[in-house]
Amino acid sequence: MNNPRYWASQWYATKFAEEPWPGGWYWHDHQYNWHGPFKAERDAAVALRAHQAQEREASDEHERTRPHFGLYYHPRSPYSQKVLVAIYEKGLQFTPHIVNMMAEGEREQFRKIYPVGRIPLIVLNHGPLIPESSIIIEYLDGLGGAPLISDNPDVARKTRFKDRFIDFYLTEPIATLFFESRKPDAERDERKIEEARFHVKAVYDFLEYELSGSTWANGDAFSLSDCSAAAAFCYAGDYMPYDGYPAVSAYAERLAQRPSIQRVREEVAARSDNIARPSS
Repeated sequence: MNNPRYWASQWYATKFAEEPWPGGWYWHDHQYNWHGPFKAERDAAVALRAHQAQEREASDEHERTRPHFGLYYHPRSPYSQKVLVAIYEKGLQFTPHIVNMMAEGEREQFRKIYPVGRIPLIVLNHGPLIPESSIIIEYLDGLGGAPLISDNPDVARKTRFKDRFIDFYLTEPIATLFFESRKPDAERDERKIEEARFHVKAVYDFLEYELSGSTWANGDAFSLSDCSAAAAFCYAGDYMPYDGYPAVSAYAERLAQRPSIQRVREEVAARSDNIARPSS
């Protein structure tokens, strides 16, 4: 097989045992929509060329093929919220698969798909997996629409830094404060609580300076960094108020007014089952 765009099905094992691929040749477009099976490589090549011709003829971006993907997530998982915000900003369609990671049966069933067992996870047509919230959004950003990561290398670097900074030092500590608050007083880990509060304050201090004169985390354009912040700020003010941080407080309010974020928070409010632990 000389062309890497073609896959003989016996060489490509799907993760889903209940969906075996019939024997034959397959190809995928640049957005990982898979097509097949074809009896011969020549048949696959003819179909691929026809597909490429149709894409070239499409003058409207909305007429172009969009990938079909399934999203394994939980609306109350902050990293799932982060991805949902990006999806709604892009106006993408997906098949939802809600996984309650606090329920042993659902957790074990999900691990049959992704052994690491962390949400969110995108499953592309016919099997390829994309885990980790930031990597998922990097993929989504290539599907068109308003960019969430700038073409400017310096701005892109700052965007990725703030995304990681918020995830590590705001989302994770807020999750710690949440779960510790649910424990009886005698069982709470004061060391963890103190460390979490230290990190949250560090993020507030950083953002108070960075947000001075800016609408969003990286200026006037909503970005990957703001997707991360949207999830974190869904809970942050409940555990560490924004007292003394006017820029952070105003930013949190702008996030709350963003239509994509409002939609995610409506989904959060609609869920009454256990909160899924933050994953990635």
